[in-house]
Amino acid sequence: MAETTLQRWQQIHDLLDAGVGLLDCSRRLGLALNTVKRYARAETPERIQRVPKYRPTLVDPYRDHLRTRRAEDPGVPVTQLLGEIRKLGYQGSSNLLYRYLNQGRHLDDQPHLSPRRATRPLLTEPQNLTTEQTATRDRLAAACPEITELATLIGSFAALLKPADDNDDRLREWITRARAMDLLHVHSFTRGLDQDLAAVTAALTLTHHNGRTEGVNTKTKMLKRQTYGRAGFKLLRHRILLA
Repeated sequence: MAETTLQRWQQIHDLLDAGVGLLDCSRRLGLALNTVKRYARAETPERIQRVPKYRPTLVDPYRDHLRTRRAEDPGVPVTQLLGEIRKLGYQGSSNLLYRYLNQGRHLDDQPHLSPRRATRPLLTEPQNLTTEQTATRDRLAAACPEITELATLIGSFAALLKPADDNDDRLREWITRARAMDLLHVHSFTRGLDQDLAAVTAALTLTHHNGRTEGVNTKTKMLKRQTYGRAGFKLLRHRILLA
């Protein structure tokens, strides 16, 4: 997979250096245009490569036991390990254990951290973080310096969510600062802000909002789905009026 990524990145950038356009690159290499754009934006092949994403499994609580047993006896049969962790409370299948060991997940020093658990400490106000969430945030920052920059950007953007007259200028300053950081996904977010800057500015500077209207729309759609195929407009109208 890494070799394919490197080869594809090299092909695309060779064509771009030769003056070939993105659409022509897509046609020559037989790739989707969005794929070519993604590779073109990456300064190095490493920016394209993705680490495997693992979900929490039933084997996670027994990682330390598996790592210790494999260190003591590298040739210990998986069936024996299965029996040992079943005595400790494991209720998963043998196939799950096989995959877990083959992927080397028992060698990880830290338990799996889901994207939701990783983003929660970043999106929560510091004074509302629990001790565990604070430790998770600090561990992420130590392992990845970009997390510190990202947390700073998130905090400063959250401050803009309280409408104020000077938020227009502060938003533009935030976009400039975000683009100066080496965070590609944040750059994508700033491009989205630029595409609808007038609406974003209005949301951050005006105290009025259409939240109540959107709530009514959502409720109306729910009522429509509940009677879909079983009732007509007359009943739907009554339900909306009486809701």
